[in-house]
Amino acid sequence: MASELQRLTDALGHSLKRNVSVDDPAMHQIAFSSHVYEPIDLLRQQTILRKDLPPEVAAWLRSAGAYNARGPLRPPLNESIGGTEQRLCLPIRRNGLLVGFLWILEGEIELSQDELATALSAADSLAVVMQREQLADELYRAQVRELATELIFASEASTRRAAAEKLLEAELFVPNEPLLVLVVSLHAGRRAMSDEERSALEGRLDGTGRRLSERRHLGLARRDHGLLVLSDRDPLISGRARDRLCQDLLADLVRDLPGTTPLIGVGDVVDDLADAYRSHRDAERAARVARLVDGLGTIVRADQLGVYGVLARIPEGELSASSVPRGLLDLLSSGAKGKQLVDTLEAYLENAGDGPATAEQLYVHRTTLYYRLQRIEELTGAQLSNGGDRLAFHLGLKIATLLGLRSASA
Repeated sequence: MASELQRLTDALGHSLKRNVSVDDPAMHQIAFSSHVYEPIDLLRQQTILRKDLPPEVAAWLRSAGAYNARGPLRPPLNESIGGTEQRLCLPIRRNGLLVGFLWILEGEIELSQDELATALSAADSLAVVMQREQLADELYRAQVRELATELIFASEASTRRAAAEKLLEAELFVPNEPLLVLVVSLHAGRRAMSDEERSALEGRLDGTGRRLSERRHLGLARRDHGLLVLSDRDPLISGRARDRLCQDLLADLVRDLPGTTPLIGVGDVVDDLADAYRSHRDAERAARVARLVDGLGTIVRADQLGVYGVLARIPEGELSASSVPRGLLDLLSSGAKGKQLVDTLEAYLENAGDGPATAEQLYVHRTTLYYRLQRIEELTGAQLSNGGDRLAFHLGLKIATLLGLRSASA
């Protein structure tokens, strides 16, 4: 299908002696003429290099009426995005349904009536090919969604194994490569996404997939999060490229969905596709902890969590306020003064009971520190000289953070 689409695009460009490109309904470029004719502008060059339209370009075209146009449209020039040459837009429709856009770079010389008729005829041919391709793509996506859902969320190991085997047999994922899962979260807790949020996330996951090697990624949007299964051997995201991929995805979501707070949890690498669910669980924990612990950032690996990673493995229903020492709970609920003492206690425990180091960290005199520690002992009943009490209160602070009873720094 892609070769037929490219052939039609090349043929039209050659016939018109103009630069031609084709976008899908989301304005992702899917074909462009291989011959280069004059005129050409910066926008044409950039879209070919990116294989996508920057958000400001898509917004410009929407405002020009591209989505609602029923016939030829010439958007106004826009030098700020490099659109210095006149373009002709032909919406590609099949039975009234928008399936894409045909763009012809006209420049100062508009198409003649005969040339316009040729372009309209080509748009009709493109509509048939693109609708067929989109239907095939929808079937492909449905198959991937079903198998990816079973791979990650099925409770039975045999079901997960069968899904992995089907993905490999259908050549939907490359065999014998280690992999990991990214979890993309928009909200704290398990709050469900709105239809708009889920649609935007699905679009951005698809866009991210286009930057990856074929058969080395699977994407899925769930009720409360999105996920990407990635081959750890994909050469397109080796080294720092994976971090840039995550940063770009987050930046796009922040721009698309103001009011959300997207972050990404990165699961540990696993060797077997059937074990992708383990990496997904790791990534979910990383995303959950990142929302509760300040300083971890918005891209958090499971192996960064330290003791929080261990505690987060305890089933959520089993971890409750009763796991926190009673005296510490009282301190946590005693207002601003209590918060000061809790912060002092945490700093003291993080510094392994080193008074001078704790005083330096808190910018207080040692006398002030020791007075606060004495007050903590009086109010909680703890003996901070006792290793068992120190351990119980240190873990209690971590658990209180995971339960949302307090905020903490990484």
